[in-house]
Amino acid sequence: EYRNGAYIPPAWKESELKELARVALARKGRVKMAMEHAWNGYRTFAWGTDELLPLTNVGQDNWGGIGATLVDSLSTLWLLGMKDEFWEARDWVKDNLDFSKVGTISVFETTIRNLGGLLSAYDLSHDAVFLEKADDLGKRLMKA
Repeated sequence: EYRNGAYIPPAWKESELKELARVALARKGRVKMAMEHAWNGYRTFAWGTDELLPLTNVGQDNWGGIGATLVDSLSTLWLLGMKDEFWEARDWVKDNLDFSKVGTISVFETTIRNLGGLLSAYDLSHDAVFLEKADDLGKRLMKA
């Protein structure tokens, strides 16, 4: 509800709060299971490509060939506690992500998925690799 331009949250009963917490906990596990399934498919069939085509299990580079799915997933991996997967993806970023060999890109998609993914990964992990790659990409995008 809004009053005088300010949001007033609903007053929850104790029983409602307990039910909301129970539902949230159940959903948390399902969300992580879904991410594990999606990540394992990407890792198995499309590692380092921009996206996985799930019906054919083929990786495709239609966002410039800069690992869009991998980079965009970094913060999700971190927040879901999938740290082994996060650090493995970080190693791919360090060793393989090269913006000097990029095909045609969408500036919007590259900004939100790659630049945003690198900056959020840096913010969460404080690993300088992400900041260095973000700086390189940002400088290249300034010309667009």
